[in-house]
Amino acid sequence: MKKLFCALILLGVFSFTGCLALPTEEEPLPPPITAVPEARVLRTLEVERGDVVLSSSPSTMFIPAQQEVMHFTVAGRRIRGVFVSLGDEVQAGDILAELDNPYLLDQLRDTKWEEEWTLLHLEQLAERLTFSRRQPGFVETPYANERARLEGELELIRMRIAHLENEIDEMQIRAPFDGVITWVMEFGGIMWSGIGQPVVTVSGQGEYVFRLIGSDADYITLGDEYTLTLGGDAFPAIAIDAEAEGVTLPATATVNVQDAFFRIVGEDTPVIVGSAFATVFILQDLAEDVVFLPIRLINTVGDRTFVHVLEDDIIVIRDIEIGLQGNSNVEILSGLEEGDLVVL
Repeated sequence: MKKLFCALILLGVFSFTGCLALPTEEEPLPPPITAVPEARVLRTLEVERGDVVLSSSPSTMFIPAQQEVMHFTVAGRRIRGVFVSLGDEVQAGDILAELDNPYLLDQLRDTKWEEEWTLLHLEQLAERLTFSRRQPGFVETPYANERARLEGELELIRMRIAHLENEIDEMQIRAPFDGVITWVMEFGGIMWSGIGQPVVTVSGQGEYVFRLIGSDADYITLGDEYTLTLGGDAFPAIAIDAEAEGVTLPATATVNVQDAFFRIVGEDTPVIVGSAFATVFILQDLAEDVVFLPIRLINTVGDRTFVHVLEDDIIVIRDIEIGLQGNSNVEILSGLEEGDLVVL
């Protein structure tokens, strides 16, 4: 009996321990969350009516009425100074630049003093001759010889003065006409002259003619008015016949038959310094009050031209026929009506 009782107790202990070792039941997982995608908002553009413009704004170059590039004719001399700056107004004969030539100036000064002394001696000789003629036994020969000698010296002195003045002129650059300095060399303080070396450019400002080169000139009509924009300011201009009006081009310029020329008109005129460029507005074509779309919305595949149109919330392909293609918009001849919604 004892043994049976102990066996029962051990069996109960093992059973209780086994119950404790059983796994606990896990909580059920929540159902998966399914996201409902939002409908994509379509961006559209409503077809409108308006003007389609095809234009260009090419660059034109200023042609001065007069222009001369000035340079020294003596080489290897120290440049004394350049006395003008960009944009300065000058008068004909003004000294613009000069070489260092103090010895020539000193020689010219001394030679002019010799001229004055010789002239004074001639005057004194004439006075002595007048007085001597009143004296008995007067002989004119010595006076005549002295006068001839002094006049010979005076002629030589004046030839020397002319030579010195010519040398000095060669060492100076003077303005050839009234105008404006449109280019000037950078003067570093210690520089030496060279023959043909550009120093300053003088340009006349009487006429404001601009030249257009290129295919855009084909759209220009003589006598029509155009707008030139220079330095942010707009000026009215007339298309002119350059040859008929005697426009002089620079010697290095190549004249093309299709070139166009414009003259600024009106009371307001620009002040042009250096090489100046102006843009000219050219209206090449215009379609007024037409149905149009921006170029970026037009699709072309092979010979087919189409757009994507929104009809009853459905995107459909619509074939179209286009007309004038402007700078940013295209004329729609058929396939779209004003108010249609084109998908961007």
